[in-house]
Order: sequence, then C-alpha cells, then structure tokens
Amino acid sequence: MSSELIIKLDAEGEGEVIEYSVAIGDTINQGESLLVVESDKASMDIPATCSGVVTKWLVDIGSNVSQGVELAMITTLQPTINAAQATIPKDEPADVVEAITATSSEIIISLEAEGAGEVVEYSAAIGDNLSAGQALLLVESDKAAMDIPSSSAGVLTKWLVEIGDQISQGQQLAIITVAAEQATATSIIAEAEAEADPVTLTPKVANITTEPRQKVAVVVNKSSVMSAGPAARKLAREMAVDLSRVSGSALRGRILKQDVKAFVKQQLLSPSNNTAVAVTASAIAPFDEIDFSQFGDIETKAMSGMARATSAHMTRCWLNIPHVTLSDEVDITELEAFRSSFKPEQFGLHKKPTILPFIIMIIAKALRKFPQFNCSIHPDGQQIIYKQYINIGIAVDTPAGLLVPVIRDADKKSISELAQQINSLAERAKNRKLSVVDMSGGCFSISSLGPIGGTGFTPIINGPEVAILGIASAQMKPVWNGEDFIARKKLPLCLSFDHRVINGADAGKFMSMVRQYIQQIGKILL
Repeated sequence: MSSELIIKLDAEGEGEVIEYSVAIGDTINQGESLLVVESDKASMDIPATCSGVVTKWLVDIGSNVSQGVELAMITTLQPTINAAQATIPKDEPADVVEAITATSSEIIISLEAEGAGEVVEYSAAIGDNLSAGQALLLVESDKAAMDIPSSSAGVLTKWLVEIGDQISQGQQLAIITVAAEQATATSIIAEAEAEADPVTLTPKVANITTEPRQKVAVVVNKSSVMSAGPAARKLAREMAVDLSRVSGSALRGRILKQDVKAFVKQQLLSPSNNTAVAVTASAIAPFDEIDFSQFGDIETKAMSGMARATSAHMTRCWLNIPHVTLSDEVDITELEAFRSSFKPEQFGLHKKPTILPFIIMIIAKALRKFPQFNCSIHPDGQQIIYKQYINIGIAVDTPAGLLVPVIRDADKKSISELAQQINSLAERAKNRKLSVVDMSGGCFSISSLGPIGGTGFTPIINGPEVAILGIASAQMKPVWNGEDFIARKKLPLCLSFDHRVINGADAGKFMSMVRQYIQQIGKILL
C-alpha cells in the first residue's frame, strides 16, 4: 500500500527557495536533497525526511520559507515484511534491496558538506528524539555559520565532537539510535511499472538477527537523483554549469565545488572552445541579448580572426590564473637625463631609444635573481617548470588587434640591440608580418601605455607565463627632499602575478630591485 506524506522545513531560521534538487515524479531516498534554501548567510540543502516519489511541490522558486512551512508531497510505499518467509527474487538487482531487522540500530552521522569550520553550538541534547533534517549542531567557518542537519531520524545517544573542535568533510559528528522498523524502511527501495501488481519487498538476508545495536548498511539505488552540496550548487549557478554533466568525487557521487571547477577548466581547455563565444557559453552565464537598435542607429562589424583569438586567450588567462596586482611609482628623472645625452648615431640607431629597452634589460636581470617569475605551472597542476632562458614579450597595438612578439635571450643583449629589435618587431607587427615563432616562447611580458595616458591599470597575465609588468604614463610631480619640494619625473608600474607560485613578499622584492635599478641607471650598465 502507499500513502502521501507532507515534507516540512524542520530547521530553524528562514530563507528563499532558490532551486529544486529533484523533479516531480523522481524517486528520492531519505536524507537526499529535496530543494535548496538560501539565507543571507549561506545556502543549504533541505533533505527529504522519508523515501518515496515526489508528487507535488508546495512552495515555488523564490518563495520565502521558515520553520514548519510545508515544502512538498511525497508518496511512499509501506511494505509489510514477513521475516520468517523472506526470500529474494533471483532477478532482483543486488543494489536495490538491503534490509536488516533489529531491536535497535546505531547510525553514525558524518559531515557531508565540504569545507571546514569550528563546532560552536549543539542544537540538540543527548536523549533528544530527532527527525531527519533537524539541526544537529552549528558549525562556523570564516565566512558563515551553518546548521548541520541530521541525516536520519532517531534518538541522539552520543556526541563524537566537542564544542570548539575543528571539523571537515567526512568527520563523524554523533551517534543516533533508531528503531528497527525505521532502519528497515529507510534501506528498502523498489521500482515498479505503473501497470504492475503491488510489489512485495523482501529482505536480502535470510537469517535475521535480533541482536541490539546492530550497525545499519543502507544501499543507495544507482538510479537515485544527482546530489550536490550547497556551495557546489551556488558555484554552478554562478558559472551556468549544468550539474547533470558533472561527475561527483565525494561519497555516493556527491558533487563538490572542486568538481564544478574541474568541469569548467576542462571545458575551457577543450579544443572546441577556441573562441570567446565558446568559452563564455561553456562556463559563464552570458548577458541578456538586447536589441540596441531600439535606442538609436547601430552598426555591426565582425571581429577579425586575430581579435577573436586574443579575446579567447585573455578570457582563459583571466579565468584560470588568480591575479594579484602590485602598483608602484618609480623616479625616472636620472634615467631621462641619461637618455637625453644618448647619441643614437654612435650605436647605429636612427633615434634615441625609449625607456622600454632599459626596462627590458632591468627585468631580465630581475628574472635571473627571482626564478619564480620565470616559470610556468605544468598542465597537471602538480609541478612547476623553471626556464633557464629569458625571453621577454612586448605588447604591440596594431590595427588588427593586440600582438605580443617576443625578444629572445633578452638578458644577453645591449640597450642598442634591444632598441633595434623592439623597433623591428613593432614594425613587422603593424604590417602583419610576424610569424608564429616571433610570438612564442615568452617568459615574461611587458605592456606599456607610453604617452597614451593613465596613472595605472591591471595587466592580464599572458598565460602560461606567471607575471606581466604594466607601464603607465610618466608625470612630473613635486617631491619633498627634506628642505624643499623639487620636480621629479615619476613612472607608474603595475606588476600582475600568479598567486599560485608567487607570493606578495616575492613580488615586493622583485619590484624593489626593478625600482632600484631604474632610479640608479648606472648599475645596469656596469
């Protein structure tokens, strides 16, 4: 026979229903996620308090719910099992039926959610009769406090953690004793066709033990609904990821945040996602399509192939590399005085070199001293590749888009050689005469705004490199020397670095060396 049960919200507090975890007609097991509720502090899966088929939603997406609100209607099967006559049909799948009858059974409640936190409060006392989904204890992380619900109904008999303990995913929290009929009901699952006769469910074990305090082994049907933690669901919503396409790595296939991130990374690195449009569609929710012609006249032009490739590469770099940008201001008064005295014809140049070859020479010296800036992370994410050569890329703005030709062995070239190569590469870039070799093999990139203007910006790292230097526009500023204000020329520098391999202290030391050499230009010429 079957009966209809109404599932209510047992947890304290209130929040907004943001997602159904299952659909009408789905079979759900006790303790599995029914829907997701989000408060101003956290999002939380609300588990089903019984097994059965979801037949009706009693709340809508966007509804605000609180303790006691009716959430859904579930139709359950209530089989009568004669233990003495129990037999198993030979063709019954082994993972469908599992039951143990006992006078009482113990269930260990473990932390299923990912992350870590501190136990700050017990929400129940020893001896309390808990229902599935009822708050068991309160855990506080550095971001939020969250109730941890009991995954089973029963009597709380023992705590396995104490107030103040640091806990993480998989840690055992408490022991709950349940009645034998509860243990049996939660561990029996059957599927029947709509036209079939009522199903007789029988336990798998022929010898039934009546020994008390027997551990319960609950076997989950392989066809059960996909399960994911609140953090994973929130990340999936933000990145427009279909969770049905993600493989879970936790217990019983539960999807964690790292599974969603791994799926997104796989999509981004897939050969089929070589355009910005493909990257956007696979990982991030796109902007709503707007008919801009309703506001006035418009003109639509196709992006060049080079622009599309640059857009796709920059998107991958921004999404895959944790950027940090360190900004500084360097006094280039002495360097400008040296440049003004430079006679280009003596070195085979047609004009005086810009400040760029000097900075390239200084960066090359800094890369030798700080090898963590001259490396790349191995594709497996477990190794770092340190390069024994120094090739520096320079960003060049062309009518076709941004290009980054590479100066090879920059540490072995003089100022005049660097200036000649910069001019040659820039000219070939603007005439679209750069080869693939000219734009490959870079270790570090430099992006200069030159006289365009700006007091600073955040350059995007040109992966798989781990750092890039941005140069803004130099300005004359008053500087106090202890007695008077004097005019000095200041150049803003912006160093973006990959925080996976470079920490803030390293970046500070790197920038300090660059600043020192720029301000005392004679040192690099010795």
